[in-house]
Amino acid sequence: MFKSLFQLSFGSCNEKLSAEEKSFPNIVGYSEIKKLLFRSIVSKNPVNILLTGPPSTCKTVFLLEMLEGLDDAYFLDGSGVSAAGMIEHLFCNKTKYLLIDEIDKMKKTDQAVLLNVMETGILSETKLKGKTRQKKIKLWIFATSNDIERLTNPLRSRFIELHLNEYTYEEFLEITRRLLKRRYHLDLDLSDKIAYAVWNRLESKDIRDAINIAKLTKSSIDVDWLAEVQVKYGRKKAS
Repeated sequence: MFKSLFQLSFGSCNEKLSAEEKSFPNIVGYSEIKKLLFRSIVSKNPVNILLTGPPSTCKTVFLLEMLEGLDDAYFLDGSGVSAAGMIEHLFCNKTKYLLIDEIDKMKKTDQAVLLNVMETGILSETKLKGKTRQKKIKLWIFATSNDIERLTNPLRSRFIELHLNEYTYEEFLEITRRLLKRRYHLDLDLSDKIAYAVWNRLESKDIRDAINIAKLTKSSIDVDWLAEVQVKYGRKKAS
């Protein structure tokens, strides 16, 4: 079930950390949500969790932690997923945990396909000339949504909804430090500069912006230049 991330040992100073805290090492706070997610993951029966809230509240980071830490997990971007592609993957691969980022961006027809799997536990597809194929499947679904009103009511009712509030700058800074150290081995000063640039210069609270800068960063000068380019040429906020 678990890869190495969900079995991390933090040494003697962290031996008293709970299993759920060890399972989400890059997320600050949300201890109750971590506990509920962990219990859902190890549940004998499928549990479906929907993380809601405004952008940049670490919803996607929860999914990425699970993707990296769990066996048989599959990640989908709701803005680009199709029912056909999702069904094909589920038929051809062993998948236990389906992770859907921005599920509210899925088309209504694709939401209906997902709902049918959640309701029946049966993956079904009708192809040309009336040929059908079916597969029984136990699927745990963890999803995020910025706009839950775009979900159909039947699909929404199948989830346990958890609302995340926005991070403070201090929390965002700590998340950036943890994530960039583990992924890119960046030192504290460089991680802090990236966090400051994203929060203040890009006026963003999205950890993905910090990750994108970190991928191209080798020095403090790189951070300044990358932030400048994005301020000058990046997507403009609506006035």
